[in-house]
Amino acid sequence: MTTVLRGVWRLALTLLTLPFALISWLWICARTAGSGALLGGLLGLLCNVVLLQPPDLHHGVLGLLLGGLIGLLLALLNLVGPACFGRGTSATSHGSAAWAAPRQLRRDLAAPALARDPAALLVGRAPGRRGALLRYTGSAHLLTIAPTRSGKGVGTVLPNLLLADRPILCVDPKGENARISARARRRFGPVHVLDPFGIAGQPSSAYDPAALLDPSSPDLGDDAATLAEALVFDPPGQVSEAHWNEEAKALISGLLLHLACRGAPGQRGLPELRRRLTLPPDDWQALLRAMLADTVAAGGLVSRAAARQLGKADREAAGVLSSAQRHTHLLDSPRLAAAMARSDFQWADLRQGSATVFLVLPPDRLSTYSRWLRLLIAQSIQQLARTPTPSGQPPVLLLLDEFAALGRLEPVLQAAGLMAGLGLQLWPILQDLAQLRAAYGQSASTFLANAGLLQVSAPADLETAQWLSQALGNSTIGFETHSSSHTTSDNPEGHGSTSHGSATQRVGRPLLTPDEAMRLPADQQVLLRPGQHPALVRKLRHYADTEFQGLAD
Repeated sequence: MTTVLRGVWRLALTLLTLPFALISWLWICARTAGSGALLGGLLGLLCNVVLLQPPDLHHGVLGLLLGGLIGLLLALLNLVGPACFGRGTSATSHGSAAWAAPRQLRRDLAAPALARDPAALLVGRAPGRRGALLRYTGSAHLLTIAPTRSGKGVGTVLPNLLLADRPILCVDPKGENARISARARRRFGPVHVLDPFGIAGQPSSAYDPAALLDPSSPDLGDDAATLAEALVFDPPGQVSEAHWNEEAKALISGLLLHLACRGAPGQRGLPELRRRLTLPPDDWQALLRAMLADTVAAGGLVSRAAARQLGKADREAAGVLSSAQRHTHLLDSPRLAAAMARSDFQWADLRQGSATVFLVLPPDRLSTYSRWLRLLIAQSIQQLARTPTPSGQPPVLLLLDEFAALGRLEPVLQAAGLMAGLGLQLWPILQDLAQLRAAYGQSASTFLANAGLLQVSAPADLETAQWLSQALGNSTIGFETHSSSHTTSDNPEGHGSTSHGSATQRVGRPLLTPDEAMRLPADQQVLLRPGQHPALVRKLRHYADTEFQGLAD
């Protein structure tokens, strides 16, 4: 009798609850219009039937509730699943671009281990009021693109000068970086400020590029050619015939070799080169004949350079000499001559410890004296590439502000392509992409392709904004469309019917359109890293952020 009563209770309970479960499941199926919801409902019903077999009523009720819950969860998962995880490839069918999630930023750029690395480079701050400092510890190069007055100095250059314990060569167009950070940099190692015009307010050092021309070195010819290559330079927009420039390089290189091998002490530097190039015609011809007769100096390179010049027709020879004089005009400056009167350091010193070298040049003299910067940067890369990096020593960082003003420098381009193999880390800073393309043409893509991190502020020009939009890619967005229709019957009673429907459409949209890129808030920037989602992060401000308090002057 007891068994019969239990069976009756089970049957009654099932009959009472199944209609409610069916109504719920059918409603969910109608809302989601998905086969997954229907499958969930059927599985729930099956669970009811199977789990209503325990030997007592208490377990039967639990079985019914559990079965209904399973069906409900499966149906709801079908309802919200596409939004959370995507249904197949539809959620990314038009593009998978997305901003990096906070968790990814914390893992990649704000991990505790990065904060313990004194050589890490600061690249921004995570979103939020208490966003953590974002650090980059990779060995690849970096690149910053930001318009003028967008905070490149206070948000990129100075934060790293104040905190990064590593060797740094910094191009400092206004002298502000040296003035603000020199005291802080001395915590890490010696500081040398090459400031011919005395605008940084710091003790000025000197460096003679020609002092490295060693007559006994097998690299003597290459070293002289590097200096000549840096001196002979036409800014973008000022184009000369390649013939005159190439011949001027050969002539300057030969004279540098002659001075290195035969010059008296104190008369082997670049000011002496300028003096020789501006000799009276008779004295100039006598110099060339003396060089021609010297078949021993520099393995015969001096003699061959003189023969090359003397073998030209008078008009061509005069054109070559005129070109060499034009490109060395800056060497007439007494201030520049004083800055090259001696060498207070060697580039190889940057391989030991955390020395800092500032190259300071006023903005109003940048176009006239940019060849001096080119000389120093080209030679520094050449010398550092030959000096092995001690174990555990971070790469030498080249902070190249106003990078476009330097023009095309082959040593820089080679370093960008070779990446960390030279023990160097470039960080060029530009105002827009047009500057990079004007200097390097098709080779501009080398800097973009080899950058481990790109830091981009709101562009001020459409070309850079369009490039940024394309680099970020497209995302897939969905929107719901609704439709309704009404039909009438020919029946005299006039009965009709109305139907309603909805559908979700997916389209592609740029993660950031060009106009949105140009309207980015002044305190935000975009970080691009190969193989990672882009990040929209905050800029640093060395004068306002607590991490830099007490460090800046």
